[in-house]
Amino acid sequence: MLFRALFKGAIDRKLGDSRLDKVNGSYWQIEHGCPQCGAPVTMDETDRLLACPFCRTRLYLAVEDHFRYHIPPPAGAEGELLYIPYWRLRGSSFSVTAAGVTQRFVDTSALAATLPELPHSLGLRPQVLKLRFVSPTTEGRFIRPELPAVQALSGLSTPTRGIFHQEFIGEAVSLIHAPLLLRGDILYDPFLGKPVSSCKTDELERLPTAPSARQGQVRFVPTLCPHCGWNMEGEKDSLVLLCRNCNSAWACPERSFERVEFAVIAPPPGTGYITIHLPFWRMKPRIEGIELASYADLIRVANLPKAITPAFAAAPLYFWSPAFKVNPALYLRWARQMTVFRPVGEADDRLPETSLYPVTLPLREASEGIVITLAQMITDKLKLYPQFAGLRITLEESRLEYHPFLQSRNELLHPFLRVSLDRTALAYGIGM
Repeated sequence: MLFRALFKGAIDRKLGDSRLDKVNGSYWQIEHGCPQCGAPVTMDETDRLLACPFCRTRLYLAVEDHFRYHIPPPAGAEGELLYIPYWRLRGSSFSVTAAGVTQRFVDTSALAATLPELPHSLGLRPQVLKLRFVSPTTEGRFIRPELPAVQALSGLSTPTRGIFHQEFIGEAVSLIHAPLLLRGDILYDPFLGKPVSSCKTDELERLPTAPSARQGQVRFVPTLCPHCGWNMEGEKDSLVLLCRNCNSAWACPERSFERVEFAVIAPPPGTGYITIHLPFWRMKPRIEGIELASYADLIRVANLPKAITPAFAAAPLYFWSPAFKVNPALYLRWARQMTVFRPVGEADDRLPETSLYPVTLPLREASEGIVITLAQMITDKLKLYPQFAGLRITLEESRLEYHPFLQSRNELLHPFLRVSLDRTALAYGIGM
């Protein structure tokens, strides 16, 4: 984990005063009291570990669906306190069109209630004010979201006409409750003291109060290995924690830690000293809608410049995906290269002493990128893209693979593929 700290420091120095929040756009922070000692702890919105600097407690933040935050109003604000829901949407959008695969980065907020005259987004306010988790003790009336997050995401996409498939990968979806004050039939901004909307009594009565404000609470799970009880390690935004005592890896998708199968890929002989391993998901899917069951099928369907051999016909079909966040173009590049060239080295089931870059892209989202990766490979787009609407993909097996990389001043080199990754590109995923 030392590499991540040194790497982040090097990037900060290279970027100067702009730092990583400038690299990644908006950068929101959450303030919460330590569950152990009550001391205030400030976290980034991408953090999954609460590390108290006072009592040294380390807890994993678990939630069943998405995080719920609220913007605390200023003290002494007069009027009935209402919390209006906004979806926070951040991630990479991929679309499969007749021209190929297009990608873009999405970073916005969207109003989730039908109230006239209210701002359609939160603007820059969450970047200035610290957020807090919604809790049973949070005072105020919470308005239930009327617009699902999926619909909000689709509303931000390009027009669906002419799109054969679309995915949002690496997205961070959360619900932000913004405060307003009701005085009579006027809604006021509690920070500026200015009216933002008139609201009739029947309109307010129509708005459903959110029982969800008392549901979906964050659970703080001790970072103790479920197998041996040892303290697990990981960066503050890690989705997979590691236990070096019993050599295991664990993810917490909802309420408790679940074991993650992993392998550490050994570098080719004579490679030299490896200082860093980057994580990738290797996935074996079952694809219905196109005949794809082996690596030979992939060569044939994608028209890859390879001769089909009996070994390829017997080889199972695997897709690879980065298990860390990078910009959309690099995500596509590495997913395609890994899948096409199949970097198969000797696999070790023991964690190395070298640094392991944290997993920040979960398996669920990596699996959503399989169709996008396949689309990027296909040359006969006119024939095959229309079939994407009927594709059904389920994972038969998966594992987390740590691949060795050679480190230079500005690049990381994969010794099997002989393909490099600019070190500054990883800054994109820090805080994303």
